[in-house]
Amino acid sequence: MEPALLDILREALATRQRKETLERAIGKAVRRNNLDFGVYVKITSELRELSKKGQVDPEDIAKSLVSKNEKSS
Repeated sequence: MEPALLDILREALATRQRKETLERAIGKAVRRNNLDFGVYVKITSELRELSKKGQVDPEDIAKSLVSKNEKSS
């Protein structure tokens, strides 16, 4: 995933409210950063694709992508 998209994903995970879905949190982060709907679609579709391949929850994929990126930085 592109670094700019990982930043949005990181923000979504950090600001997500208790019972809010990850996709809703991503949508809020995209709007907060004045980005368009295409960015939201790109992030969510990539998460869905990765979760289907590994049969893992999209939230777990998101957390692992963000943590892997933080370790490599």
